[in-house]
Amino acid sequence: MKVAKRVASALTICAATGWLAVAAPPAHATAPPAGAPAIRTVTCSYQLTNLRTGGYLNVRTSPASTSRAVGTLKPSDGTFTGSCTSTRGWFSVTSSNGRSGWVSGHYLRRTVHRAAVPTIPSLTCSYQVANVRRASYLNVRTAPGVTARRVGTLRVSDGRFSGGCSSSRGWVAVKSSNGRTGWAAAHYLRKTNRTPLAASASRPWGCTYQLTHVQPNGVVTVYNGRGTAYQPVGTLRLSDGRFGGGCTANQGWVPVTSSNGRPGWISDYYLQRVTG
Repeated sequence: MKVAKRVASALTICAATGWLAVAAPPAHATAPPAGAPAIRTVTCSYQLTNLRTGGYLNVRTSPASTSRAVGTLKPSDGTFTGSCTSTRGWFSVTSSNGRSGWVSGHYLRRTVHRAAVPTIPSLTCSYQVANVRRASYLNVRTAPGVTARRVGTLRVSDGRFSGGCSSSRGWVAVKSSNGRTGWAAAHYLRKTNRTPLAASASRPWGCTYQLTHVQPNGVVTVYNGRGTAYQPVGTLRLSDGRFGGGCTANQGWVPVTSSNGRPGWISDYYLQRVTG
């Protein structure tokens, strides 16, 4: 009986650390099993411990070694975030692929009691939404983790948008379609260049405009390049009143700030300069 208990204990440890999961097929993104505890808000910081050289720790859908793995953590991942309290000895964490799940507390060493949200970097690279159905959307959150509060969304139809040039724990700082800044999972982003968008949001506009040649209920599209062949990034209406823009047209197009706060280009046909 003692031998059986030792074997069962060893199998549990191996399953938690990934030694028994190597031959298992890759997991797909599905909802946690019914009745699984809710993943708690990530507020503490951890590093891995008690792992063999070259080993890894499975992140699972629920606090049990028999539940499905949704990601992994390795010592080389460094510090990662997790819940400050456990459920039956398991903690909710954010894995290296940006997905959240559960790991055994036996393999965790707390480093900081309260993990600070990374500082938003300069949004000097541009991205497009990837791996998302056209009718669906990508959530933008207050912190790099799926349990953080949502502050906006991004869709394939939004075209290019600005973001940080590097990721933090599998998340990238971006500007959402409503103009608010937050974090989006890097898995759903495709970097399009390493330079700022054509009309930089950080550039102080020298002139002020209002719309002209537009019907009272009409909408003028703002594009991310000089021409209608580029992706729309926002709109402007007469009700928006005055807005900032560059003082010089380039091939008949002027850089402006759209009503959602995103920079882009608009045909000078629709612009009437107010000041500057």
